[in-house]
Amino acid sequence: MKSIFLLSMFTVVWGQQTVDMSITNNLEGKEDLNIHCQSKDNDLGLHLLHINQTFNWSFRTNLLGGTLFFCSFQWGNGSLLHFDVYQQSRDIKFGRICHWYIHKDGPCRYEVKPDRPPSEANRKCYKWN
Repeated sequence: MKSIFLLSMFTVVWGQQTVDMSITNNLEGKEDLNIHCQSKDNDLGLHLLHINQTFNWSFRTNLLGGTLFFCSFQWGNGSLLHFDVYQQSRDIKFGRICHWYIHKDGPCRYEVKPDRPPSEANRKCYKWN
């Protein structure tokens, strides 16, 4: 019975993936960027990023799927914009590193699947939610 419990625990831990998340201020005009990121369970607070500064954190994905981190972004006197920086169903295929570069027209990243060399990364930009 004890071995079945331990095997179950190893399966749960092994099935989760640790994700290293980064958000970098690449705003044109070199403006400061205010961000506030959170998930259902974790509020990472407000952060001010000067140009080229990065905010980093790590988390473990949900074994059953559904891990979601979302952020709000604001600079200057502009509107508060939102984006889901990690959607497990969309992002799990890109491995454990997720790095966003924030531009005025939307967040961008270099997407490469773990079984491919970094030279095959594709820059992909998204629209604000």
